[in-house]
Amino acid sequence: MKILNITSITELRGGDAQMYTVYKLLKEKSELKQYILCPHNSILAAICKNDNAIFFTYKKNKFKLFNLTVAIVKICKKESINIVHIHDSSALNAGLIALKFVKKCTSLILSRKRNNKIKDKFLNRYKYSHPKIQKIVCVSKAVEDIFDKIIPNKERLITIYDAINVEEFTHKSNQNLLHREFNFSPDTKIVGNIAGLTNQKDIYTFIDTAKKIKTNNGTNYPIKFIVIGDGPLKKDLIKYAKAASLENDLFFTGFRSTIDLLPEFDVFLLTSITEGLPLTIYEAFASKIPVVSTKAGGIPEVIVDGKTGFLASIKDTETLSKRVLEILENPDLEENIKTNAFQLVKQNHDLNVMQKNYYDFYKSVS
Repeated sequence: MKILNITSITELRGGDAQMYTVYKLLKEKSELKQYILCPHNSILAAICKNDNAIFFTYKKNKFKLFNLTVAIVKICKKESINIVHIHDSSALNAGLIALKFVKKCTSLILSRKRNNKIKDKFLNRYKYSHPKIQKIVCVSKAVEDIFDKIIPNKERLITIYDAINVEEFTHKSNQNLLHREFNFSPDTKIVGNIAGLTNQKDIYTFIDTAKKIKTNNGTNYPIKFIVIGDGPLKKDLIKYAKAASLENDLFFTGFRSTIDLLPEFDVFLLTSITEGLPLTIYEAFASKIPVVSTKAGGIPEVIVDGKTGFLASIKDTETLSKRVLEILENPDLEENIKTNAFQLVKQNHDLNVMQKNYYDFYKSVS
């Protein structure tokens, strides 16, 4: 079986990172031969080249739809591709056009990571209900739900949860990197978030929650707040934090490799408005960091309130702040949540689980 993975994204987003993870996981399966098609100037192309992966590129310019369509057709014919696996909605347009010019037995699969609403319009219904799409792979049941009014045939939908290398995070220790960088006292507790600084992640609510935590802190130690990530709202968020009198308590680190910083968090506070199901939750679980989160998207599918973490309604700063302080003030509760969450991620969201799920899925498509 030959599989062509296609993305039109030049940055390295979560969906493309997971696609490449699956590519590497299935390389040992001799009956599967995988290829990747991505923009010539993309981060993924550089990674593929460095790793000697089997990949092709196309030029993403003003003729990007035409260029991608032609590339798909050429590769499918030359390599006798059985499955075209599309990893973003923009590439889907090219994929649907390309399949008009290749063998009828070539199957098309779409992966969907985010639960952003799809407008109930004719073109969207036509596009996502196209008979050429055999399956739509969703990262959570919440992502499946966005197709409710778009796709009549729900049998096309399947959820395959993402995964991480749990052991890699488990063995990381707290190096106090953030404490040293920002000159925190040794007894300082850190409440952190890892997110792109976009509207979807709603860091404004993180800031509002931080202010309430600071005001209501009844513990015997200081609490500081860290946001790891970058994005278009950074300047405005810094200004917003300053207006909340948090300039000495809340710090934006910019983009960082998080695997060494996450173990330093005492609580992971997620305040997103929409989510498919972010990998950062799995990473926090594996690092044994308790999570307090909004009920965005598929998050309630892995956070059971009071058992594997705490949940609050979107923008509910009152509940979010109370739950964070509750964890910091109750060591037994904290330990119980960390234990339950670690067991869940180890059992259901380790890489070996995802490897089996995707292998079985591809075999079922054939």
